[in-house]
Order: sequence, then C-alpha cells, then structure tokens
Amino acid sequence: MAMNQLINPWVKDSTQLAKELSTDQTLGLTSQKAEDRLSLYGDNIFTDDNTRGALKIFFHQFNNALIIVLLIAVALTVTLNEWADALVISFAIVVNTILGFFQEYKAERAIADLKSYILDRARVIRDGKESEVDARLLVPGDLIHITRGTRITADARIIKENGLTVDESLLTGESIPEAKSIETISETTLLADRTNMIYAGTLAVVGSAYAIVTATGNQTEIGKLAKLVATTVTEKTPLQIAMEKLTKVIVVVILAVVLLVFILGLLQEQPVIDMLLISIAIIVGAVPESLPIGLTAVLAIGVEQIAKKRGIMRSLTAAETLGSTTLIMTDKTGTLTQAKMELVDIIGQEDLVAKPIFTGTRERYSENQKELLTLALCSTDVVIEDEDLHPKDWVITGSILEKNIVQSAAMHGIRFKQKEKSEIKVVIPFSSKYKFSVNSISTHFLPKNFKNIQNPHVILGAPDVLLNHSSLDSDEHQKTSEVIEQLSQNGRRVLGIGLMSPKDTDSEITPKDVTDVTFVGVVCFYDPIRPEVLDALKKIDSYGVKVVMATGDLPGTALSVAKDLNWEVGEHSILTGSQVKQMNDEELTAALDHVKIFARVAPEDKLRITKLYQARCEIVAMTGDGVNDTPSLKAANIGIAVGSGSDVAKSTADLVLLDDNFKTIVATIEEGKRMLQNIRKIFVYLMSNSLDEVFLIGGAIIAGLAMPLSAIQIIWVNLFTGSIPSIAYAFDKQAVTKDRPNKTFFDSSVKFLTIGVGVFTSTLLFFLYVALLDFDVPLETAQNVIFACFGSYILLIAFSFRNLELPIYKYSLTENKILLLGVIGGLSLLIMTLYIPFFQNIFDTSALTLPWLLFVIVWILLNVVIVEIAKWFSYTYLKTKS
Repeated sequence: MAMNQLINPWVKDSTQLAKELSTDQTLGLTSQKAEDRLSLYGDNIFTDDNTRGALKIFFHQFNNALIIVLLIAVALTVTLNEWADALVISFAIVVNTILGFFQEYKAERAIADLKSYILDRARVIRDGKESEVDARLLVPGDLIHITRGTRITADARIIKENGLTVDESLLTGESIPEAKSIETISETTLLADRTNMIYAGTLAVVGSAYAIVTATGNQTEIGKLAKLVATTVTEKTPLQIAMEKLTKVIVVVILAVVLLVFILGLLQEQPVIDMLLISIAIIVGAVPESLPIGLTAVLAIGVEQIAKKRGIMRSLTAAETLGSTTLIMTDKTGTLTQAKMELVDIIGQEDLVAKPIFTGTRERYSENQKELLTLALCSTDVVIEDEDLHPKDWVITGSILEKNIVQSAAMHGIRFKQKEKSEIKVVIPFSSKYKFSVNSISTHFLPKNFKNIQNPHVILGAPDVLLNHSSLDSDEHQKTSEVIEQLSQNGRRVLGIGLMSPKDTDSEITPKDVTDVTFVGVVCFYDPIRPEVLDALKKIDSYGVKVVMATGDLPGTALSVAKDLNWEVGEHSILTGSQVKQMNDEELTAALDHVKIFARVAPEDKLRITKLYQARCEIVAMTGDGVNDTPSLKAANIGIAVGSGSDVAKSTADLVLLDDNFKTIVATIEEGKRMLQNIRKIFVYLMSNSLDEVFLIGGAIIAGLAMPLSAIQIIWVNLFTGSIPSIAYAFDKQAVTKDRPNKTFFDSSVKFLTIGVGVFTSTLLFFLYVALLDFDVPLETAQNVIFACFGSYILLIAFSFRNLELPIYKYSLTENKILLLGVIGGLSLLIMTLYIPFFQNIFDTSALTLPWLLFVIVWILLNVVIVEIAKWFSYTYLKTKS
C-alpha cells in the first residue's frame, strides 16, 4: 500500500480505514510493521531539497548586470594601479550585495519554522500497549491517543472521541475550536469542516480521542503548506522591479557610450591609458554608485522609525513597498477583531420572545441575568491559575467560551467556593455528537422562578438542539429560533441554557434521557473589533489604499464584523471559499472589483486571490497570523504578521506588528510612503546628474576639444560631494501625500525630472565649456571653472530636490540639518580641492579668482531656477495624470 493511495480518509468509516491501512482499531500496528513503514515513508518531518545555503545565496547576488559592470570597472582600475578608485567602487558593490543577501536569506527560514510544529512527543498504541514516542517515528496506520492540551503531530482520522475540541486556527483561520466527531462526512467537505479529522500542528483544547494516522511529514496538510511556501516565488518590490529595468538601460547605454568615446579618443590619437581612465570615469559617473548607499540610509532610518512605532521590518529592501501599497488583504480574527470571543449578553426566554434583540455589550447584568449566568457557570470545566488575582489577570485553561463565562461571572461577583463546586457533578460531558453537556446541580443554584424543579440538571449547548429537546410549544419554539438565528447573523455565538428534572433518578442518565427541557435563555458571545480599527481604516482609505477581508470564519461572522467596520456590503460583496473554487481565473478576477470579504477561504484560495490582485497591478500587503497565511504572506508584495501569530508567519512576513494593533499598519504605511518619497528624491537627484560626464566628455571628444575633466575629478565629485546630500535625504520627515500610491516607481513625474533636468543641465554645462574656450579663456582656467560649476551646482540643487512637489520658497532650507551640513561639507571639500596645494597636486586644479567665483554662483542660481521650473511643470501637469 502506497501512502498516496489513501484518498479522502474522512469519507471512510473506521473499519474500512483500518483495513486499508492494515492496522487494528484496538491494538494498533505491530512494532515490526511500524519499523518497516518508517523505512518506507521516512521520518515524520518536512524535507526540502530546494533549501539554499548562505554561501549560495551570497554568490547569487553577483548575478546582476550593474554589479558586473562595476566589477569590470574595479578590475580595470586595479590593473592601472588606481587603488583609491578601486576601493571606492568596491564599497558600492559590497553595500548592494549585503542588501540582497539578507533579503533572500530570511526566506529560507520559513521551512525550518514550519518543521518545528511536529517536533514533539506522541502517545501511540503498538502491540496493544500505549507508550510515548518521538513524533518523528509516527507512520501511517499508527493508533494515537489524543488528550487535552496535546499538540497533534500527524494527520489522523478519529475513531473514538470524548468531547474533543481542537484549535485549528493555524490551518483554517477559524477563531473557535472545532468540535470533533467520528461520523463519516462527504468527499467535498472543506478542511475547516472535516469534523472527523485532526491535523498536524493543531492543538487539542478539551476532551480526548483515539485516531488512526493517515499522513505524516510532507503529506500532512501542514507539510503541504511547507511545500507551498517553498515553491512560492517571493514577489519583488516595486523598487527592485524598477531598478532591474533601469539596470538594463544603464548597461546598454554605458557600454555604447564608453565604446564610442574610447574609439573616438583613439582616432584622435589620445593615449590609450588616458582613454581607459576616462572610460572608467564615465562608467563610474553614469552608474549611480551613491544610489545604493543613499537607499540603504533611507531604508535603515525608515526601519528604525517603524520599530519605534511597534513594527519590525524583516527586510530592508521590502520596506519601501509599504509606501507603494494599493491593497491590504487582512485576516479578521486578531487583526480587525480582538480574538477574545467575549460574553456580551445574557437573554432570558421571555425576553427572547417579547423584546427586540440587544446587539451591544452589557456592562451590568440584572438579577435575572446573573441567575442565568450562574447556571452557565455550573456547566464549565476550566482550570484557573492564580485565582487570587483580579479576574482580568487570570490564566485560564479550557474552551474559549467556557473561559469567558468564568471570567465574566467573576467580574460580576459570581464565584463558587470549593464547597459549591463539590455540589456540581458532570453527568454528560460536552460531545460534538450531541452538542450539549449535562451537569447535576444543587437547588440553591436555581433562579428564583425555577425553584420548584426537583433534582435539577442544567444543560448547556447548541440552542437549536436544546429547543428540539424542550417543552416549548410550536409558536414559542419558532419565535425563539428566529431570534437566535438573527443573533447568529449579527455575528453572535449563542449557547442555550436549559433545566430538566430526570424522571428516573435511579438510573444513569444518557443523552436520550434529555427531554422536556425547560429552555431558560441564551448566553451570547462576540469577538469585538479593535477600538482603534475604525480610525485606522479611515486613514488608510485617505491614502488611497483598498482593504479587503480574507478569513476562515463563516460568512455571517465576517459580515457582522464588516458592518461594525461601517463597510457598505451587499449581496455581491462576499465570496466563500467554495464559490472561489468554482470560479475560473477570469471570473474571479472580474469579481475582485466588488468583493470586500472572502469568507471560509483555504490557504490555496488566499494565495490564488493574492496572485490575481497582483496580476491587476495591485501592490498587495497581506496580513495574517497563522500557518495557513504563510503562502500568501510570502507571495504578497509585503507580508505583515501580527505579533501574537505563529513563528512561521513571523519568519515569512516582511513586517511583524509587535502589538497586534491595526493602527500600527497605518503608521508603518505612513513611514513607508515617507521612505518612498525620500527614495524618489535620491533617485532623481543622482540620476539627473549622471548624464553630465557623458555629455561633457563625449561632446568634447566629438568636438575635438581638450578633456574638460580628468577621471579622478569625476570620481571625486560623484562619490564624495554628490553622495553626501543623497544620504541626507534619508533624514527628511516631511508630511506624506495622501493621493493614491503609484503602482510603478518610475511615474511620469520621476521620468521627466530625471531625464528632462539631466539632459538640459548637462547640455548647458557642455555649451558653457565650449563658450569659455570660444572666448579665449585659458584652457586651465576653463577646466577649473567647469570643475567648480560641475561640483557646486550638484550640491546646491539638493535643496530644490528636497521636495519634488513644492517650490523651494515654500519649505525650510534649514529644517534638514544633515542636508545643510552635508552641502556645507561638500562645498568645503570642493574649496579644499581648488585652494589647498596638497589637493591641487592630486586633482590637477588651481585657485579661481573672485570674478570667476561670482560666475560660479550665478551658474548655481541658474541651475536652481531650471530645476524649479521643471518641478513646477511636473507637479502641475504630470503628477495629476500619473
């Protein structure tokens, strides 16, 4: 029998399953058979043949055209013994390589964290004896014993159970533990509804069960998720995509220009060594070496600011994606809601029939409500740690609903002493088969209106089941059912409370004896939305970011939360997982326009939806907390994990919210937008200046003129004076814009400012050189003037590029102190180069006289005016169209 032949074990009864797996429902496998299967199937762990080591990831960073061009430049400078040039260019390469390495290395950790969920112990029956073994040794066919608090270590089909409920939120996203049974179910049942199955990585909350293992290792549902995470391609950030396109253009243009300049120089009988140095200088000048340094500064400072706002970025290069986000696909439980399932109301039978539904949260209960709460408390089975503390601080073990009953009762002064607890006896524990529990209680627990009941037993369970066992007439039954249904549609989780007096007090009570129940009321639970979510959503909307909900919960629960969020939701605003599976990609893509909620969705559904949004050019931020979210977290442009989520989600995500606070997402998006604004400034500033050397050197060679700048002068200006302002932009804290984010990094405004300003000012600089020579200015003076103009205007226009959407007179020039100091520092270096003999000898410069200094100042002002005119055209005409 091959393991993959075991199809849909939930449709098979225990006898059929045991036969197919050649096991015994009582004795389990024999030790020999278990050993043979372990050799056949392997250990109960995840394997991944595609995991890359750190060294492989590191060398992968050099598979980049821009890096290769710079490496060639380093090799040439080393060959020519230009060690200073080689070291400076190498520094830019190292920074870029380190960034890429850490981006890819963190993704490899996700599989290791997934594996940790099954590294545990398991209680297994072999040869008819129960023992505890390493969970790695489990094999298909093993008979395992699950008890309260057990971490389940393999997928298995339940054959016996006693009130077992399992927290499957890691896989399904469902906030309420699932009650389990042994009954077979249909083949088409979704994972979240397979009540006779338990899955690796989930947790048994209450009850116990025996189950036959059906899948281990990679074949488990969590193992399939591990494979899905491993094979899911991490989406590149908008900046990475833009830079890859830019790299191709830069490489082609640079090689073409350098080759042309080199050939023209040789034709003019220029020395070969000089032309090699000039070619390298053009490469260094045209390749924006300062760009990765500036980007690193922006991202590092931005990540630090995000950390102060309770968000941890796991990837520097993904940080800028926050500012480009156009759509957030958020989980419901724990992200939009508090994941508390609080007891919010207690409604007696008379009120259910006669009064409208109360849909809020009661802070005070009437005496009648407290009496009903006392009955509900009699039906709980929890363990309280540090009961002497305030109830809010209690650590309670048990089902989430029972924990809230106990805590709410204590908050309202209802606590049982040890003597009172001894007067409560469990008669029938809660069972998913019957969906109720029965407890024998003392008469003093009874509400005053029911003191006449002899030998009282309290029943707590599904209200529809209790109603079917009740003594209500048909009219009251119908009215009560309608009200309970309406409560459920409003997102309330409802438990019914009943009383009965057994007719036969001498015999043991069975579920069949639960008849003529006096239906006394219901307790209502609700998972409230986070109080700060409404304001956070408004703010996100003001940034032009769309928000959709993707949850494993039922449609009614999701719709109720949507209404609390003030979302306008209609018939076409929600899709269920089953509907998603029935739609092809074209149909689902068309539905994305109007869908706000995806309910009861499986991991593969979330992943598919994420990819379809991306196909529509949406920049998707995916929030989640469980293992079921990891494929989408990895595939999304940016994955956001809440702090209380699983280690798997955190290791896969790009951003981890430390406080589970939805408003932290808003704060991080604000910071992301600010980072993106600063990145755009750096890019426009550096790239608009990168054409200067090409136009100057290329134009001079074509025109047959002497070289206006030397190789070392070009490298000096680009790597030292020009890089200082670009790094200073990282510290800008200007207000972010609230228009809809651009889906591409290179919008029309960025392209215009980069190419338009670059071409115009570079051409102007070349014609200035021609004019100086035409007016018989001595060559040495002309070269010094060009060097001074070239180095100084690059520094001073940094103030203009500080804000790409406002004129320079509308913002402070001194607010960014680092930029101010950077410009002053750059000018100081330039002045030292021109006036200090030591630097004059190195850079072949000489001092300028006062008239020429005034000329340089006029030149700087002219370029500032040119940039300001370009900015005005950009934010007046182009920004509105992008």
